[in-house]
Amino acid sequence: MKRYIIIILLIINSACSSQTPIIEANSSLVDIRDGEIWKKGGWSLAPEVKPDIYKTDVITSKKVTFYTDLDSISFTVEPKKEYDFIILLNKKDTCWTQINTIPHFDFNNKYIQKNSGNYSFEIPEVQELVHLIFALTPTGMDDKNMVNHRTAYYEEILEKFSAYKNEPIILKLDTLLKQGYYSRLKMDACGFYFEENQIKKDSVYKRLSWNGVNQIEPYISEIESFGKKIKFRKFYAEHKEYYSNLTSKIEKQMPIKKQWNWLERQFDLKYDNYRITFSPLVEGGHSTNNFIQNNFKQTVMFVCGPTESTKYNEEIIEGLMTRVVFTEIDHNYVNPISDKYQNEINNSMNDLSKWTTKDALSNYGNSYLVFNEYMTWSIFTLYAFDNYKTENFEFINNQVQLQMTERRGFIKFEEFNKKMFELYKEKSHDESIKDLYPKILSWCHDQ
Repeated sequence: MKRYIIIILLIINSACSSQTPIIEANSSLVDIRDGEIWKKGGWSLAPEVKPDIYKTDVITSKKVTFYTDLDSISFTVEPKKEYDFIILLNKKDTCWTQINTIPHFDFNNKYIQKNSGNYSFEIPEVQELVHLIFALTPTGMDDKNMVNHRTAYYEEILEKFSAYKNEPIILKLDTLLKQGYYSRLKMDACGFYFEENQIKKDSVYKRLSWNGVNQIEPYISEIESFGKKIKFRKFYAEHKEYYSNLTSKIEKQMPIKKQWNWLERQFDLKYDNYRITFSPLVEGGHSTNNFIQNNFKQTVMFVCGPTESTKYNEEIIEGLMTRVVFTEIDHNYVNPISDKYQNEINNSMNDLSKWTTKDALSNYGNSYLVFNEYMTWSIFTLYAFDNYKTENFEFINNQVQLQMTERRGFIKFEEFNKKMFELYKEKSHDESIKDLYPKILSWCHDQ
């Protein structure tokens, strides 16, 4: 009896309502049906997060259902509302869960009119300050895939600012980097800007990362103080010409309109705006998110800067650099189609040891995520096939296959890619890539 009294008290203290519905679970993995989208293992219970927020976009209303191994609960959700419930894990851990439909961005008519049909490349000032902090952390100094160590710009930062490497904000963010928050911190940093020496929040975005909360916001005042201490705004202003040159170069190396037009010929989905943020301090840590409101669809990407290499011809450089942004862009086209085939993906790739190394599996822990990586990278090679000279395509394709199989651990990518080429070349005139999903999934199932 005492144990149940404690549980009830926990529920009241956590959710602040004795009317909060409760379901039970023995497994921490939960399936979600979000409208028409089925997310197998799409939620992992975290009792320590209160509330643990599941964000979803809704225009009028839709049904969202959480399925545990023991129980289920459904809500008909409407815009700009919160829906709280409790999942009692193993009869002892209270998981306060919230379905949240409050938009984390707000595109007004003026913003939509200004940006519809356009794209931009930018090095946001506050985000660059955050990248500078990352570069000074022990993690950033050790991880050459996270921070680009190969530029004079990086050497200059170390020379000017290494004396500040033990500042509290640097050590705090280093702790978060060690916990895997790199992408979410830098993504959310793009939602802030400088006004004089103060950092202000952009009214358009509550957050830009995927998480339910803004990861960088709790540290903004300390980041602002650090920026003043090192005179960051002066440093940034002194490098405006350098940033401008990089922006011109990246726009040439990653032609967005070319990619945009090709993808929208292959998929029914249409996007209205691409915002590409980058930094010369970024190496391999790339990410993307998309935002939809009032029939306006925006994709924001967070990628590395342009290459300074003169080792290859211009078309090969374009192909290699386009891959960086393309494999982020096309997630926004691939993933929504994959959502419709989740059961088939799970059945076709049920033994992930055939498809990934253990290291790759640590970052892409289920069939859906693994399949999407295979698909997004393979679709890039189809784009390269359609857009580059044969000899340049062959080189680019070989580089992609090498990176996927040997460096990233997607061990059957070469065979998968060859099958996608076969299907692509054989498709009828009125078919597009989205129509190839059942065929490639059938092939995966037979492996």
